[in-house]
Amino acid sequence: MPVQTQRPAQPDSGRAYTKGLRWSGELRFLTFFLAILAYSLTGIHKSSAATAEAITGNFYLQTLLCWIPLWAVCAVASLPVSVYRFYLGRKFQLVKSDVRRWLWDCFKANILAFVLGASIIEAAFSSNTLVPAYGWIVAGILCSLLFVAVNRSMPWLLSLFYPVVPLPNLALREKLLRLVAKANLRVGPIFEWRISTRTRAANALVAGVGSARRILLTDTLMSTLSDDEVEAIVAHELGHCALHHVRKRLLLQSLIFSAIFGVIHLAVRSDLVAFVDQNIGWKDPRLLPGFILYWNMAFIYGQMLLGAVSRRQERAADLYSWKLIGQAGPFISAMHKLTDLNLVVFDKDSEWKYMHPATADRIAAAEQYARAHGEAISTASATVPVSSQGI
Repeated sequence: MPVQTQRPAQPDSGRAYTKGLRWSGELRFLTFFLAILAYSLTGIHKSSAATAEAITGNFYLQTLLCWIPLWAVCAVASLPVSVYRFYLGRKFQLVKSDVRRWLWDCFKANILAFVLGASIIEAAFSSNTLVPAYGWIVAGILCSLLFVAVNRSMPWLLSLFYPVVPLPNLALREKLLRLVAKANLRVGPIFEWRISTRTRAANALVAGVGSARRILLTDTLMSTLSDDEVEAIVAHELGHCALHHVRKRLLLQSLIFSAIFGVIHLAVRSDLVAFVDQNIGWKDPRLLPGFILYWNMAFIYGQMLLGAVSRRQERAADLYSWKLIGQAGPFISAMHKLTDLNLVVFDKDSEWKYMHPATADRIAAAEQYARAHGEAISTASATVPVSSQGI
């Protein structure tokens, strides 16, 4: 059967939208840095630490209390950037939410950020005070376990923002279960992730590890792609499971976390943490602004390393999906449609900033595979010269 390909309808809009997203990401980090700088230079971190020490003698509760005002300042500082991203989504007709619903989602996202940040902070400070010699290693392991828990809880976390229900399309459900059996994997329930009232973007993912795996498909994905195209996308996600990409990525993430905490621990021991007048080690809640600043800066570089590994894994999962379903045609047409839907377009030279490789390269590889295995490629259109971040 000929493989039908088509050009994305709005490559220029995609580039403009992606440029806006990239600019907003850079601006978000700048506002975050300025918020911490203002918070510390005005002495708020000292007064919050003194207040926390007056409230409780428990150091870990003191650290948590100090995190509250710092989180609030950072959340308020990031609000203008969030407003711009909302405007950008509405401008390019990607976002459908009204302002009230968007503000409520922002509030819930910031609460989750507070909980995640508090968990990382407590892991770092408790590990380095209880096990000073190896605290940075313990903190890295604890944070890795935290991210595993987040991954396993993904259906529940998503349900805080969108309806997540068992997949009602029984025919598609049976088709995907046969695909899972063919891949010789264990997967739990398949969920429909209903986001169409908020956005036109589409996505699919397999969350969890082992028997705790869950397949999640957005309703926008299923309403736009054919069942064969959805199968091709899910086959790609199953490829990550079959090739043990999740475990490998978690191991690398653990090493990156340990390295980050190791560098911060060295900075604490060497009295190189900003905004601290007197170095008394990890048992000082006044370390918090400097710790958060160093953590976020190091995390960005860690994500670059993780991104390089992730892009290799994405290519391997692509190949796995073509072999699993026996053809590359549905994958090619699905990738074209997803580029139109998600509207995140970047050139190959910018690939290093993303977790996925250039879509044009992925489609070209799929077309090469199709030709090598007897699938005819339509010559009506060429491979798109753009790339998108998504599946």
